[in-house]
Amino acid sequence: MIFPWLDTAWKQCLAGRQRAHHALLIHGPAGIGKSAFASRLAQALLCEAPRTDGAPCDACDACRWFAERNHPDFRLLAPAAAEEARENAAEGDGDGGQGAAAPATRAGSRASREIRIDQVRALERFTEVGGHRGGAKVVLIDPADALNTAAANALLKTLEEPTRGTRFLLVTARPDALPATVRSRCSALALPLPAPEAAVQWLAADADVGATEARAWLAAAGGAPLRARRFADPAHAAVHRLVVETLAALPETGVVRAADALAGVEPPVWVAALQSWVVDLQRVCAGAEPRYFPERADRLHALSRRTGLAALERLASRLDGVARAVEHPLNPRLMLEDALLGVREAFAG
Repeated sequence: MIFPWLDTAWKQCLAGRQRAHHALLIHGPAGIGKSAFASRLAQALLCEAPRTDGAPCDACDACRWFAERNHPDFRLLAPAAAEEARENAAEGDGDGGQGAAAPATRAGSRASREIRIDQVRALERFTEVGGHRGGAKVVLIDPADALNTAAANALLKTLEEPTRGTRFLLVTARPDALPATVRSRCSALALPLPAPEAAVQWLAADADVGATEARAWLAAAGGAPLRARRFADPAHAAVHRLVVETLAALPETGVVRAADALAGVEPPVWVAALQSWVVDLQRVCAGAEPRYFPERADRLHALSRRTGLAALERLASRLDGVARAVEHPLNPRLMLEDALLGVREAFAG
């Protein structure tokens, strides 16, 4: 589906599809519907009876095969972990290829979170032979920033010398994480966040919450409606509130007690929340209002008087290192305690 805030970009994309570059890099903030957009575009490129505006008809053989995930001229490159999430999810969230996951407690999956070189090499025969239906062939890479170094290098040759009729769609929330050599071989399409009030109206209707609650969830999600929709889910909301309550109690709460409270929370969840908390502290220290936790403004202002921008910058850098290792922590508990020690140090004067 195409979410309403992406409708203008969708129409522009369809209008220029015939003269479009063979590789399109679709990027924008996480949680706005990039995956759904790219998937719908892939279907449009494969549709054998498109509508007058270029949208897929949803009725031809090609559209039916695409919906059933067995179109012979389509390939999806995704990390094994994302594929596992697709199989287990009852419905998609429309971004990042992930579905409505279970509450963010400790995961048991060890599936790869990278796109590996063997996956890219498997594309070679697909791109070298003609399409089964005599039309376009489409490769969707989502998220493209999951390509490891070897996979990205292997993809370059195919991007440099594409076979006739093969189209590549690369999706990412972090275009700077892609090698410059890959980015330079793509045409870029930036997808925007929705206007704040439009996002509030959509979330309030979709999640069946009031406008005030919708604004709070959107703030926590940085304005991204689909991330906010996941936060608004009752199970996820409980985890999010636990994390925020724990962070707001620091540094008075001891490291061990705070770590005990967060021990059952997935590292990506508490790391993201802690990074947002530190950003809001930096904003308040600089004289701005908090972005992610406006309802905690009083607490953030009180804490800002006990630290400074230099200490918070050191903490932010430390958390950047934690975030890079968050998917494969050697010891999640030690990682958590180390991050919390960093918070304590930022308030140590």
